[in-house]
Amino acid sequence: MAIFKPGCFVDSILEISPKILKKNHIKSVFIDIDDTLTPHGSQVVERDVYDWINLMISNNIKLILVSNNFKRRVQKFAQKISLPFIYLSLKPLPIGFFLALRKAKIKKSEAVVVGDQIFTDILGANLFGMKSVLVEPKSKSRTLSLKLKRFIEKPIRNRLKKTYFCHSEELE
Repeated sequence: MAIFKPGCFVDSILEISPKILKKNHIKSVFIDIDDTLTPHGSQVVERDVYDWINLMISNNIKLILVSNNFKRRVQKFAQKISLPFIYLSLKPLPIGFFLALRKAKIKKSEAVVVGDQIFTDILGANLFGMKSVLVEPKSKSRTLSLKLKRFIEKPIRNRLKKTYFCHSEELE
């Protein structure tokens, strides 16, 4: 079960502050797109998410999108917010995180993975030896595969939320 445990569980990426990242010596955040930054499949960037991205950048926190999605989807979204990206990252395999580390020119200990899925984002971070933050999904699952993943994740997520739920000042 430890392989599925995030370092922290928050409701939204908006709870992650530059102050707490710096306190934990984090220089870069590797972020999933679908259901982490925006509802699944959406190209819309909500104002609060856009402001959060700008806050991170203005505090010298490098943001890199790390997605299992195809180049066309990821590139189009990344261009809207002017962020570097890794597509077809094959999470939970470590290849996408390895590529993001090379892109950011940092060590594993200086990055955190943020995502909404236990079996891709959190498992992948743990397998690669990185810190992680699990967020609540931004939308209800629409596809059969996502509904199945969410169904399997639900009991694990409920247990994790009781134990690993934290506020941004507690991300350690």
